[in-house]
Amino acid sequence: MDKYLNTNIKDIINEFNSVQSELDKFEIGCAPCNLGTCKLKDVVEIHNLNAENEKKLITNIFNIIYPNETFEIPRIGKDQKASTSVSLSPPLKMLVEEHVLIKRVLALIPKITETLNLKLAEHKELVLNIADFIRNYADKYHHSKEEDILFKGFESTLEIINVMYCDHIQSRKYVVDMVKAVEKTNTELANKNLLNYFNLLSEHIQKEDNILYPWLNRNLETKQVGEIYSQFLKINNERPEIQPKYESLTNKLESLYLQK
Repeated sequence: MDKYLNTNIKDIINEFNSVQSELDKFEIGCAPCNLGTCKLKDVVEIHNLNAENEKKLITNIFNIIYPNETFEIPRIGKDQKASTSVSLSPPLKMLVEEHVLIKRVLALIPKITETLNLKLAEHKELVLNIADFIRNYADKYHHSKEEDILFKGFESTLEIINVMYCDHIQSRKYVVDMVKAVEKTNTELANKNLLNYFNLLSEHIQKEDNILYPWLNRNLETKQVGEIYSQFLKINNERPEIQPKYESLTNKLESLYLQK
């Protein structure tokens, strides 16, 4: 049993396809994950299932792996009840609030790609504005808080954080290709990378807001929360123009595309 508890979830799904359907019953969507290198025991722990649901999930999975065998099911998660009412600590709330602005821009991308034409100067400016938003707000302002501060104490203990890093790296590649598309007046390439970014970041934010941040919230010590929040505020105070600048840009984009 320990062998599979410490096996990458994608490897288990590839060997036993029906495991994914058991994960789906508990809204654990490992199949679309870019890496799938989280160990089974970590997948169970991070989703914070209560003891009853955790036992059901593990039992169902091991009935698939070891049919007709009996085994004792270990308790993996902490003995605390999953709750949607628990408030996030201030630094994690800040990140979720920043996600709101990012999601507003993401929501415009499918609409933008429907009519994008890089032969038009204003459409080139539009894509460059989106690239600027991604680079300077979503990445340098928001992702840097995660990579340089929040994740530092956890990166060696939780594979999902490595997945977040990989998403950040991939998103930067999409932005590079967006800009190249503008330089080449290649509308098809721009649309491809805009939609790739939309799909990647939409899933990425969902994983952070609903899975990773709550897990981190449960595992951060009070002292850590204070230190992280202080560092986040330092970044905000050093760049006070960022939030209003990109809120203004988002408002402008919404005025152009939400009415269409």
